[in-house]
Amino acid sequence: MFSPTFDWIFAGIMAVLAVIFFLGKGRGILNAFAGRNNSEAKKKKRTPEEELRYQRAFAYFLMPLAISEVLMALIGYTYVWVPFMTMAVVVVSMVLLILYLRKNFPE
Repeated sequence: MFSPTFDWIFAGIMAVLAVIFFLGKGRGILNAFAGRNNSEAKKKKRTPEEELRYQRAFAYFLMPLAISEVLMALIGYTYVWVPFMTMAVVVVSMVLLILYLRKNFPE
């Protein structure tokens, strides 16, 4: 995106977050970004199984982002199609995440 160093750092952040969510330890991160409606989220408690599925959905969203950023760092400045592929991966992953969350966690 800006430089290979930025892409490597961004890929590392996404990979670490994906691992945290896969392990089911990302509740604090989700609460930090919950916004003003955090009180409503506290009223609707999820079971531990639902919480793990919810966090794993975010992990599956972050993995393609990390992989596309690694590709961007490696070959993004050589081939013109890599930045467009990265943008497509981000959009498709986001749409799939939203569809999955709306279907399985209607709140």
